Amino acid sequence: MKILNPSFEIWQQENGLAGVYKLIEQAGRVCYKSEKNTTETSAKPFVERMIASQHTAMLEHGTIYLTAPKDTIYDKYNYNRFSIVATDDKNDYVTTNLRVIVENKWLDDLKYISNPTKNHEMRITVHFTTQVAITREFNRHRANSMAEQSTRYCNYTKDKFGSEISVNVPKWIKDDSDFDHVPSQVDMELFKQLCNEIATEKDKSWHAINNWLFANLAAEFSYMNLIAMGKKPQEARVVLPLDTNTELVHTAFLKDWKHFFDLRAIGTTGEPHPDAKAIAMPLNEEFKKLGLIK
Repeated sequence: MKILNPSFEIWQQENGLAGVYKLIEQAGRVCYKSEKNTTETSAKPFVERMIASQHTAMLEHGTIYLTAPKDTIYDKYNYNRFSIVATDDKNDYVTTNLRVIVENKWLDDLKYISNPTKNHEMRITVHFTTQVAITREFNRHRANSMAEQSTRYCNYTKDKFGSEISVNVPKWIKDDSDFDHVPSQVDMELFKQLCNEIATEKDKSWHAINNWLFANLAAEFSYMNLIAMGKKPQEARVVLPLDTNTELVHTAFLKDWKHFFDLRAIGTTGEPHPDAKAIAMPLNEEFKKLGLIK
């Protein structure tokens, strides 16, 4: 069992339609952990398959910036809830996503695609590595576009997962003084040792961290056995703990990121969950450092 720390990475979308395709593929492959299938030419066919199968949710991660002559496209995007429009004396400036373009059959508007300007509302993509418990909170920000590693389809017995589950360490465990002695990977020998301590009632002297390790190792033991018995990942996943490591991609307008930070870092409506704050606060600071927000 791997023990991982929460982290984040801001993903930059490259310019042009090719950049849109690449970011959609990058987000989409997180769901099934199929990043190894990415090649220099795989992005466009990946997106085309999404469109052909009407699996358009992933298209939301591809941000489209349009600059068109004034009053050319303003009205239709102004009434679209997933787009933000600005205008000046010469041009309409639209920030939207490829799903809006595809589902409304506005593909002809791609002739106006441009690099973002100061008149466009920016959309930013962030890749999180955290616990399933925390993505449940992050995914309540439904204005954002989301892609998450799927415990339904990911089979943790496979080599690409190291034939083990990974857990993302919660803050209260990291704060435990005994955590310094916990390696980044533990195996079933420790599980057997802990089981023996239970049998001999030595668990009465356990620290909190021993209980946490035992619970996660027991979950891994049960998951692996269920898969070996022929259960599908979507069936075996019911024994996985809430601190199972997951990857989550969020793409959102800056105004929505500000709302995210209000709730998950600053706590304007109440104290954020400690594990949400532990990752949202440094992300908030990174946004400030990059000049994305004040």
